[in-house]
Amino acid sequence: MASPAMAAAVSPRRPPVTTARDADADEEDEVDGGTDPSALPVTAGDRPTRAPTHADCGHRMPLYEHTVESGEHLGIIAGRYGVRTVELVALNAQLSDPNLIRPGDKIRVCPEIFPRLVQRIEHEVKPGETLGAIAQTYGLTLEALLEGQDGAISNPNHVRAGQRLVVWVDGGLVPDFLPPEPSAKSASSKKKAGGASRPRVSVALSSSEHLHVKRPSAAYGTSKTIGLLEGAVAKYQRSHPGAPKVVVGDISRKGGGHFRPHLSHQTGRDIDLGYVLRGAQAGGTRFRGVTEDNLDVARTWALLEALLDTRQVVYVFVDYRIQQRLYEHAKAQGVSQRELDRLFQYPHGRGRAHGIIRHWPSHRHHFHVRFRN
Repeated sequence: MASPAMAAAVSPRRPPVTTARDADADEEDEVDGGTDPSALPVTAGDRPTRAPTHADCGHRMPLYEHTVESGEHLGIIAGRYGVRTVELVALNAQLSDPNLIRPGDKIRVCPEIFPRLVQRIEHEVKPGETLGAIAQTYGLTLEALLEGQDGAISNPNHVRAGQRLVVWVDGGLVPDFLPPEPSAKSASSKKKAGGASRPRVSVALSSSEHLHVKRPSAAYGTSKTIGLLEGAVAKYQRSHPGAPKVVVGDISRKGGGHFRPHLSHQTGRDIDLGYVLRGAQAGGTRFRGVTEDNLDVARTWALLEALLDTRQVVYVFVDYRIQQRLYEHAKAQGVSQRELDRLFQYPHGRGRAHGIIRHWPSHRHHFHVRFRN
């Protein structure tokens, strides 16, 4: 067992995403199961916040100030908070050249994905421990663990018992983005992020020439969500004529609210979509497990691009191994490194809070899109 010495929380140094256990509905379909709804990333519009909302954020969430770290650029920062680079530029008049930011610079952001604190701990290496095993203990990649050592380890194959390593672990939400204190009056809470009345979850998505809806009774969303999805799918089909229908899983129940066994899918903004498959499974009407042979990487990436082009996506949950294949395809297609850094959690490690496209358990059979409120 590790015996880390805890230090004070600092804000924030690429905090990891918390994770939860998920359960499979059956061998072909997976759901966002689990037991702890608080483990899901909290996004703007989900609930009120402790600090008041800010006018520069459209009174949707508090304003946050990010301190630039070594190696960061605006694409990385944007992906971390679920926003676009152009939004950061618009909020920061001091960015005369957005390509030139330095460690220590302050960047204002209206975070769709709320910022988290981290805690610095020291791990004392035990006899027989390897860096790979230590990284796994804390849900990090070996590269992420080494990055935290700031060059103190020259050879990752040689660590000695008693050596002390620096590890950064999740420390929870930044206080301003916590729920209001219990004593806060409901009237004042309505002025905080997410306190306004939510859009109605009343529009049903129907199967069409380009869409197959698995469960019509579970395919209700807000008018905005349904419109964005239909528009993105139409754009994808125009660019890939003859592509199989997009398979749509659960969105929300009519009226929204708790939707077992999901942790999310309560506000009409979350959509489960099937990966585009090829071969014998192309054109199927159920979610299927992705393999090396059956994933149509080009079409799946084109569908994701069409969704991201709406500029209304907060995050997309994609299994980390599938992320790698999509990342490599996008890079081969000429997507810039800055854009890849903005969009993808890969290759930073599945435990890192980074990128709009990020890992979440039980997303080998489908991917999950959340739109903005």
